[in-house]
Amino acid sequence: MDYSLAVYHIIVLWFIFFTSKTQTQARPKPSALFVFGDSTVDAGNNNFLRTPMKSHFLPYGRDFISHIPTGRFSNGRLVTDFIGEHII
Repeated sequence: MDYSLAVYHIIVLWFIFFTSKTQTQARPKPSALFVFGDSTVDAGNNNFLRTPMKSHFLPYGRDFISHIPTGRFSNGRLVTDFIGEHII
């Protein structure tokens, strides 16, 4: 990973966590979280496409709390899932 990209990610994450902790007034909850990036922030889901490549079976989803595959090409939650959970 490029050094400047790593610094950018650290600054963005610091800004998200720092601003959310310092605000004391009630604010509206976000209805969506848009993240642009590669497979490190989006595991993908093709449940609604006609393709032989599916991920709605084990071992996908084995590290989720429910241990149920969700159709995402991931074993568990990603960094974006934790950030979204923290914001909401």
